[in-house]
Amino acid sequence: MATVNATTDRNSLNGAVLVTWPTMGTADTGTAFPIPYGANITVQVSGTFGGATVVLQGSNDGTNWDTLGAVVGTNTSFTAAGTRRVAEDPGYIRATTSGGTGTSVNVVVALKAMYDRKGY
Repeated sequence: MATVNATTDRNSLNGAVLVTWPTMGTADTGTAFPIPYGANITVQVSGTFGGATVVLQGSNDGTNWDTLGAVVGTNTSFTAAGTRRVAEDPGYIRATTSGGTGTSVNVVVALKAMYDRKGY
């Protein structure tokens, strides 16, 4: 049960920001990360799950959190490694883990602007 700080990388992927919550263990919560308006959000989870569930959550007030939906499939809840595009564009995102033992997962989110500077 720890709080895992998000790190950001604006240089590795042209046109995107990578947000990472590294080596999340059992029952960890990632720090909230503000999302720019109109972002495409794709989440990738990898590592050792040990029976844990990893969820990407969203909030517009930074207090009340819900599991985010996926463009394909029902939501952004993972029990094994995978990648999903997020359906919503909330004000904040964070990753959480629950259950399992010996969990060590990395959650990486790619944020890309939906629109160019002209707004389309």
